Amino acid sequence: MKTLITDVDLLSVALTQARVTVYEKDGRIADYGGLIEKYTPESVKIAGTYFRRGEYVFKAESARKKPE
Repeated sequence: MKTLITDVDLLSVALTQARVTVYEKDGRIADYGGLIEKYTPESVKIAGTYFRRGEYVFKAESARKKPE
């Protein structure tokens, strides 16, 4: 899983519509998340819920592997 830190990280995941999971700073899952609907310098809106960027860690699944 990739940790989303910068605006570019969030934009990339939003455009590819990858599922994002929200974690507490101590590593516990806060919310199983969903798709990024909106983000600002202060917060990220995922599946209708706003999460403060300074309080949570956002992680997205890696890009899908191509079928062989």
